[in-house]
Amino acid sequence: MSKEKTTGKSNNDMIDNILKIEKLAKLALRVGLSIYFIYFGSMNLWSVLSATQSNKTWGFLIFIISIITAILLLSHFKAPKLAAVGAGIAAIIFLIIVVALAFIEIQQHAMLQMIILRVLKDLILAIASIILLGESLKEMVREKITKPFPVR
Repeated sequence: MSKEKTTGKSNNDMIDNILKIEKLAKLALRVGLSIYFIYFGSMNLWSVLSATQSNKTWGFLIFIISIITAILLLSHFKAPKLAAVGAGIAAIIFLIIVVALAFIEIQQHAMLQMIILRVLKDLILAIASIILLGESLKEMVREKITKPFPVR
């Protein structure tokens, strides 16, 4: 009997450790994507502030969207609905980047290997955003299920 209890406890510990690793990985993914968007937005702001760029509106708009997306992604811990919106925006942005960069690089006759590498990178980032979208939606459902019953 004690062997069963010991095995059960070690299985529970193993499951707890796996769930901790998953939670930590999703946290790292969320923070990493947020840093990516902050960096991407900052680079566009830098180009807006430089004297060589003629169309500053697009660069500033990209900066604003990037910063808002990063903030929304990080809001997961307080407002999962906002984080879901941020993750959806991130996925759409990465898919737009995939199409735009592939189109531009094909027109410029870039090396096929480089085109494939860049497309795969942005597709993976889009998939990561979709994973975070699912995580935020799951958190929304969890909050709804565990919400206390209203007092009448």
